[in-house]
Amino acid sequence: MTASVQTQPANTRPARSPLPALAGIGALVASGGAVAVFGDPMRGSGTAAEAATTLAGSSAQPAAVLVGVYALLGSAVAGSLAARLGRHRDTGATRLIPVLAAGHLLLMTLFLAAPAAAVTVGTLVLGGGVSPVGAESALVVMNTVHPVAGWVGAGFLIAVAIAARAVSKPLFVASTAFAVGLLVPPVAWLVTYLMGAWFAGVGVWLWRRG
Repeated sequence: MTASVQTQPANTRPARSPLPALAGIGALVASGGAVAVFGDPMRGSGTAAEAATTLAGSSAQPAAVLVGVYALLGSAVAGSLAARLGRHRDTGATRLIPVLAAGHLLLMTLFLAAPAAAVTVGTLVLGGGVSPVGAESALVVMNTVHPVAGWVGAGFLIAVAIAARAVSKPLFVASTAFAVGLLVPPVAWLVTYLMGAWFAGVGVWLWRRG
């Protein structure tokens, strides 16, 4: 007589990791903190000398650190999103998501790294304070990379919308709305600063979807 062993079916439901949600919320906090800390001190400066003076008293360096943290956490969310959408269907749009996200976030990091570099070089390296040339160079870099970051960000969100079209309607609608906002000049600057909220929402969506 042989004994039979009954086995219970294994629970194949994937565990819901909170890491994407934590990364997304962290990205929102870091991006909001960078904007609040920096505060665009050079706005309204009439000359390069005035811009240098206001930049010297700003918090450009801690703002650059915060935007670097935002870039790292945002990249983690984008990578998790690409992996999640790739399980449904591996397409060219899905594979472009982490690449375009990295490009957008790198440009946003450069946006605040430029004034931080001007402060660091002027105060710590040269020891003479922020020079008008340094402040002017920082402004040129900032006004160049910010719109480019918006265009790359729009491409990133379009890729997300295409990949998510058959997976999640809310993700498709939110990504499309943000992409359109980044392509409309009057509101593109504001939408760029709100991208942290998009990463937070996607992080929570990934956590809820498991």
